[in-house]
Amino acid sequence: MKFPCVWRTIVPLASFALAARPVQAQGGVSITPFAGVFVPTKNSFASLGNDIKRSNSFIGGARLTFWAKSPLGLEFVAGYAPARVEVAGATINASRHSNLVVGGLKLMLGISPALSPLGIYVGVGPAIIRRGTDVLQNNRSQTDFGGVVGGGVRLPLGHSIGVRFDVEDYVYGGDFSGSKQFQNDLALTAGLSASF
Repeated sequence: MKFPCVWRTIVPLASFALAARPVQAQGGVSITPFAGVFVPTKNSFASLGNDIKRSNSFIGGARLTFWAKSPLGLEFVAGYAPARVEVAGATINASRHSNLVVGGLKLMLGISPALSPLGIYVGVGPAIIRRGTDVLQNNRSQTDFGGVVGGGVRLPLGHSIGVRFDVEDYVYGGDFSGSKQFQNDLALTAGLSASF
């Protein structure tokens, strides 16, 4: 199994953060609606004479983040993507949305100093990936469990408002062609964050 390229970036950042022992700004709660692009990094499969292709898609959702008075926090994230799938071959010819819902619970680590207006953070935790429409059987859904790892930056616009840019990698064993295969799908998002 190859080590996903996004992890090669996140792991050194997390190691640096732990070594530097930064202090995240005072504790609080933030809500961040977001929108962006969902990118399946493995998007071509073959099954029973059919060629299956997953396309990039819009993704929208929200984050609820709790920061302690320390570098650690907890974040709930949920998103929806139409996630178009095309199946072409001898037995099936179809183009449909798989109606993908992703959710995760991440342990967050702030790596920016408390006095810095710029917020830099990484996070990792369990995730659920649910397709409302299965790729090969239109009347079935499919649920997979895996993990999510990511990082991002928060740019302040005011005392309690900011813009967040996040990159997340959902890793799981997905069944798109009759057997489970390792997947890592990216969510590249931006959102307006309100802190309380």
